[in-house]
Amino acid sequence: MSQHTDHHSHSGHDHVHPHPHSPTHNHAQPGGGHTSRRDFLRVMMGGALAGASILELAYYRAAWARAAAPASDSNLFEIQQVANGIYFAHARPQAMLNCNAAIFVRSKDVVVVDTHSKPSAAAGLIAQMKREVTTNKPVRYVINTHFHWDHTQGSHAYRMTGQKVDFIASAATRDLMAKLSVARAKASVGEVPKQIDALRDRAARSTSAGEKAFCAGQIRQLQAYQAELQNYTPELPTITFDKSYLLQDPAYDLHLDFRGHAHTAGDVVVYCPQERAIATGDVIHGFLPFIADGFPHVWPGTIDSIGQADFNKIMPGHAALQTDRTAMISLRNYIEELTGKVEQGKKAGLTVAEMQQRITVASLKSLHSNGYEAYLARMSEQSHSHFAQVPPLQDGVNVNITDIYNNLDRT
Repeated sequence: MSQHTDHHSHSGHDHVHPHPHSPTHNHAQPGGGHTSRRDFLRVMMGGALAGASILELAYYRAAWARAAAPASDSNLFEIQQVANGIYFAHARPQAMLNCNAAIFVRSKDVVVVDTHSKPSAAAGLIAQMKREVTTNKPVRYVINTHFHWDHTQGSHAYRMTGQKVDFIASAATRDLMAKLSVARAKASVGEVPKQIDALRDRAARSTSAGEKAFCAGQIRQLQAYQAELQNYTPELPTITFDKSYLLQDPAYDLHLDFRGHAHTAGDVVVYCPQERAIATGDVIHGFLPFIADGFPHVWPGTIDSIGQADFNKIMPGHAALQTDRTAMISLRNYIEELTGKVEQGKKAGLTVAEMQQRITVASLKSLHSNGYEAYLARMSEQSHSHFAQVPPLQDGVNVNITDIYNNLDRT
């Protein structure tokens, strides 16, 4: 992976931060044991609000109130130790998807990879880190692996800790965030009323008390997301780079690398050679791929390039920790096989609907190699709450067919 820092810029020097923070930092004192969530939120609501507008104050208070909600939301992640000083925060099921996070505890500070779908989720993880990772070291860097909403919309929580924090991403990701983040946040909020109506209809039809309670809980989560994201503005990266960026520390090095187009135009991975661990965002994860912003022809080659590094622990953007390369290779082969079939169909003049009829789960060899179909089923089950309706795998394949068809020419 990267051996040096190149082509990077501290983009905070050429744009104004939308959310200034006070130079006076408030710190929770570690002397009395673990910091409580209310203490943590009190710290967040201190000097860090200097300069915030009325709308921003309302936005942050909504996030903090959400993070301070009772115990049901206090453990949004299952935190697992992966290696010495490295932790994987596996997102638990929520009505609005959260990504996983990678946590790197260094000699004096912490680096976090990705920030979930909302500030309250990131604030919840900060509180969980204090309780479960038992570190009072500040989060110094936050890395955005790519621009998607479920990986970036929580970044404000780190800005509002009052600590000095930089947000790092590829230059392409910063550009995509600046161009698309607000519109996509509005679109996601705009879908919430339809989702709530569907859940209310489902609850009305159900005769199960448990299912009714599930629907009520999902509706509460969706309403909270809607309120929290109503006035969203993105926290744009303050450090950007084109190909590679190196974070050195006595504990270990972190190599941030753009290895080629894949899930988006700007995906980066975060590699720790000393501990043989890598955080991959959505270039490599445990679900079927999302290809609407992707590059289906070149994505498999990008995975091959990433795979040249020496790692045995993969912290993906979604689904469980991977301790070998089986799922990574299966994902790569699936994208390659399906892209080939769609390309052949398009050349033969088939419509997308016709291809969706012909290209079935049963017809895809990659899904039946190395237990990949069963693995995807397990990951999907784990990512859905009890009573959630798990869509059939063919539905995901059909979505992939549509997106590949639209993106065949992207390189």
